[in-house]
Amino acid sequence: MRKAFSIIMIFLQSFVTWANEDSLIVYSILDQAHQLQHVDSSNRMAQKAMKYAKKQQYLDGMLDVAKFIGTQYSRAGQQEKAIAYYQQLVSEENFDKKQLSTAFNQIGIYHVFMGHYDSTEYYFLKALNIRQLLNDSIGVGASYNNLGNVTMAKGDYDQATSYFINALKIRELVKDSAGIASSTNNLGMIYYKQRKFEEAIPYYREALSINTLLHNPEKAVLILNNLGNIYDEMNQLDSSLYYYKQSIQKAEEVGDARLIAISYGNMGVTLQKMGHYKKAQHHLNKALKIRIESDDLEGQSILYNNLAALYVDLKTLDSAAYYFDKSLALSIQINNKEISRDNYLGLSKVYEKQQHYELSFLAFQNYINIKDSMLNEVTNEQIAELQTQYETQKKEKEIAEQQTKISWQQLRVKKRNFLLLGGGISIIFMLVLGGLMYRQQKRKQLQLVEENRLKDQIAQIRLQNKLHEERLNISSNLNDNIGSQLTFIISSVDNMKHLFKFSDEKLSNKLTEVANFTRITMVQLRDTIWALNKDEISFDDLKSRLYNYLENAQLAQEQTQFKFNATLSTNYQLNPIQGVSIYRVVQEALNNAIKYAAATQVELNISETKDQVILFIEDDGIGFKMHEVKLGNGLENMRNRAQAIQAELQVVSTPEKGTKIVLTLNKDTLNAV
Repeated sequence: MRKAFSIIMIFLQSFVTWANEDSLIVYSILDQAHQLQHVDSSNRMAQKAMKYAKKQQYLDGMLDVAKFIGTQYSRAGQQEKAIAYYQQLVSEENFDKKQLSTAFNQIGIYHVFMGHYDSTEYYFLKALNIRQLLNDSIGVGASYNNLGNVTMAKGDYDQATSYFINALKIRELVKDSAGIASSTNNLGMIYYKQRKFEEAIPYYREALSINTLLHNPEKAVLILNNLGNIYDEMNQLDSSLYYYKQSIQKAEEVGDARLIAISYGNMGVTLQKMGHYKKAQHHLNKALKIRIESDDLEGQSILYNNLAALYVDLKTLDSAAYYFDKSLALSIQINNKEISRDNYLGLSKVYEKQQHYELSFLAFQNYINIKDSMLNEVTNEQIAELQTQYETQKKEKEIAEQQTKISWQQLRVKKRNFLLLGGGISIIFMLVLGGLMYRQQKRKQLQLVEENRLKDQIAQIRLQNKLHEERLNISSNLNDNIGSQLTFIISSVDNMKHLFKFSDEKLSNKLTEVANFTRITMVQLRDTIWALNKDEISFDDLKSRLYNYLENAQLAQEQTQFKFNATLSTNYQLNPIQGVSIYRVVQEALNNAIKYAAATQVELNISETKDQVILFIEDDGIGFKMHEVKLGNGLENMRNRAQAIQAELQVVSTPEKGTKIVLTLNKDTLNAV
């Protein structure tokens, strides 16, 4: 029996020796491939390593060689070849589940570089499922982190946050320093995308510190870029340039083309903000060249958008529109909603400056549609709730670890001094136990307070939802009941005029007035429903509605030419009273110009100064003498509406020279977006 056991041990030792020899040979050949400067020579050497690994059926070695070859393809911009190489290898070899998970994850990464986010998510989920079946905590953490990255790129921030927090909890549990740095950096990215810059900075700096200690320059480059982006958004441009310069230096030391392109592109945007347009153009074009050479569609789309913004600043509007269109085509191709949204907004502003108002309006409508599709009213609540849960669990874990250490120390003291200090240790143990019970009770009370706070928030959200539903019901009833009744009145009056020939001209005129009044009432009803369905009305939405009103007026009054110009650099959120009041003032002014002024030209301008937003309505009609004319209900209503929203209304008119109406809003009464 002992002899048989000895034979088995000799066989196992021989097998381990063979495995070690295979590993040494494969990695020795790969090391030679790394040192070769020429890509073709390097790939030939790597293929030699693959041939040996396949001959010996050394599966882990095959995957390492495949990663090397795939990375070579990727750096050359040949992502499809990298994916095809992995897929062929998976179909030919009998990999175990853990090895398959590694391959699926790598295929997903190559799809990221091509902007194929749906394919990326598919392969990352396959990798996650395998890691969960294997109870591989490190692999599960990595898969959650990868899924968070791709869902963040798709604009699903609440799902991305959930993935990142799950990854961080697992990585802290297994003390995975590199993983903690990655997940911490990604949580900073989530806050950055929500423009919570002060909250994002500590996460980024913690991630940078960990990666510096781990000597990971590639990830340090990305974090330096993230910090540069934040300070750029905060308009601290000197700090932004400081971090970008560091990132360019490290990226060039590493020699990674993608990292170099990211750093140059970011610095180009900041230089543009500082007014250094030639330097900005140089950096952006350098980054774009790298993105084109590596077939990086997402990077190209971002840089075309940046170049378009640069040409807007240079007032070269045709070039700006050209680059916005190129960026838009790529962003639609890779289904990146964020970039598509920004391109539509940029095109809307360019077309408006070129006085292509119809194209501007269509681009703006597309911008609103994408913006609304990405908007999730409960996203911030969910993120806050998930963050609170994570912080609570983290604190509970720290308390539990601290309690374990205290108990262990007490146990050592108890064993060492049991005979001499038994009574004293018993008293100390009781005191500690009482303290622990007090802490536990205190923690339960804090948890109860937190639970009640969350319940109150949930109840508030439900109440808001019920109020919103009730407002929708009211507006629906107004539209269905009162709207149909007003339509019936108009139809009845028109039928009476057609069926009966009235000899009394006054009666006929009266019926016409009733029909016209009813039509006006229906328009006002629709405007009321529009305002009723809004918690807030953006100035962009108001501009769009005013533009539609002018379009309809132009169709009805062909003899009158209408013009509309709006040059606001900032969007504002208005409450329903402000929105309706401004709309009514402009509507009344335009109606007066159409009905009473006999105007051939009517112009509406919206502009801003440092402290004010100004709406200016001017016509070339017959005018009137201000001191001789008694103001009617229309002008009086305009003044009342202006006073209701703390605005100033001025009416200036001269006979035969037209009328000017100016509505001035103080910016401190508006909410900037």
